[in-house]
Amino acid sequence: MTPPPFPSAPGAPDEIRLSPRAWLVLIALAFVALAPGVFSVPPMDRDEARYAQATSQMWESGDFIDIRFQDEPRYVKPVGIYWMQVVTTAPWGADAPIGAHRLPSLFGALLAVAATAWLTARFYGSSAGFAAGLILALCFAMQIESRTAKTDAALLAAGVFAQGALMMLMTRVREARPAFIGWPAVFWAAHGAALLIKGPIILMVSVLTLVGYVAWTRDWRALGRLRPLPGVGLALAIFLPWVIAITAATGGDFLQESVGHALLGKVGEADDSHGGPFGYHTLLSPVTLWPGAALLGLAGLYAWSRRGENETRFLIAWILPTWLVFELVQTKLPHYVLPTFPAIAMLAALAMVEAPALLERLRAKLLHGVIAALVVLVGLVLSALPVAGAWYFDQPIGAASWIASILGLTATVSAGLLAVRPSPDQLLATGVATAAFYAALFGVAIPGIDAMWPSDRVADLVDRLEGCETVSVATAGYREPSNVFHFGSETALTDGPGAAAHLLADPACGIAVVDIEEADAFFAVLREAGAGVRTLGRVDGHNMVKGAELSLTVFVLEGSRLRLAGEGG
Repeated sequence: MTPPPFPSAPGAPDEIRLSPRAWLVLIALAFVALAPGVFSVPPMDRDEARYAQATSQMWESGDFIDIRFQDEPRYVKPVGIYWMQVVTTAPWGADAPIGAHRLPSLFGALLAVAATAWLTARFYGSSAGFAAGLILALCFAMQIESRTAKTDAALLAAGVFAQGALMMLMTRVREARPAFIGWPAVFWAAHGAALLIKGPIILMVSVLTLVGYVAWTRDWRALGRLRPLPGVGLALAIFLPWVIAITAATGGDFLQESVGHALLGKVGEADDSHGGPFGYHTLLSPVTLWPGAALLGLAGLYAWSRRGENETRFLIAWILPTWLVFELVQTKLPHYVLPTFPAIAMLAALAMVEAPALLERLRAKLLHGVIAALVVLVGLVLSALPVAGAWYFDQPIGAASWIASILGLTATVSAGLLAVRPSPDQLLATGVATAAFYAALFGVAIPGIDAMWPSDRVADLVDRLEGCETVSVATAGYREPSNVFHFGSETALTDGPGAAAHLLADPACGIAVVDIEEADAFFAVLREAGAGVRTLGRVDGHNMVKGAELSLTVFVLEGSRLRLAGEGG
């Protein structure tokens, strides 16, 4: 008798391990989906540019304890991600391109995919492991986080290790006090790393999972399997040395800012205008989990039908309490629920092969059909982005945009077929189509929309200047952190009068990048000083953060030594 594609429990050793071929296909598809654009998409405002610039300043200053953006302390997150970026930018140092700063996110995303596949295979077989890893790799939210130089993809990797170890301890380990060197050590080491990356987010996820699971199963003795005394010591040994060092260096300012504002401040009110209603994450899930969201209804039906099994109970406890907390927290961003995605991917993979049984009732078919229709709608919107983006920003719609949109339509059709005929083969076809779409979208189409990247285009112009070994730059009106990443930590983010004063203070090598809205004030100061300027170029674009049009002109004083390459003296 042929065994089912996804066995409900581990079988022979070869059934709970992905074959080398399966690993190769999974990692290749994940890489094609997640990597293109890491080096070609310009720096994004605002958080990414701040993270990357703070890392660059660590190289400049030689201080790898304190975290600064220009002269301001940056204490909203711990140092872990900056240290990772220090490692990946080492070949370049302070002049590393943005892609080097994004490598920890890319590696974190790939590691999370691999860990999810491995964990699923250990419990449900290699076919389920491959499917769960691929579903996670394709999630649209993962595409954003793998290409962004900040914490969340690396945090996800730590979270999968922590939750995977917890799942093993709760459902597979039977000893009352297992050896610490093993799953307990993995659990606590992962938490130490997660604390160093983003504070107690993963700790919250694990505590909620543990409380939910133990309350459900009434297996209170399972708590002893965590070996908390040596475990807490291990986590603190990873996290505390830097905390002690930064506390001594800042007089406690780090703890006050990171705990008081960055963590607790987000609970009671929306931080930085990032608010949303209860249900925000649920309503957005067809987007964040696309295209695997085609299986989301099936995943819910599977979880309900198998709720008597301890492994399923653990996965439910991994998802629901954390999801509910983030729905209740006032500050909301799409990536906040990312730590639950591996468990959702696992349930979706398991549900896929049981679709006929799960869809016997009309209500189940209606739920699945509504979600599938939303997934197709989301796919159509995503497919239109390359062409619509070029049109919106008044740029020629080139071949790359059309190709990306066609690939997006292909992926959408494939996701629709996955909803109609859920199967491992159709999931693989959807994976190939979606990975190709993401590669074209992020690797070529989005970087090619010049209007989205005004600071990058100004930096290209400045790079063509000759006459000074170093230049000093002030930007007036366009005060985004990407300017600092491009032009250095001494860049002045100011207004029109400030940009004029900057030129007057450095007449030989000073540059002013002035938005049209600041031009009158800029010229008023120069007229009063009796100074004239030369125009080196103009960049029209869009401030993506503020949603405002920009018209930036690059000025130097008349007597400046700076000239565009090839220009006469």
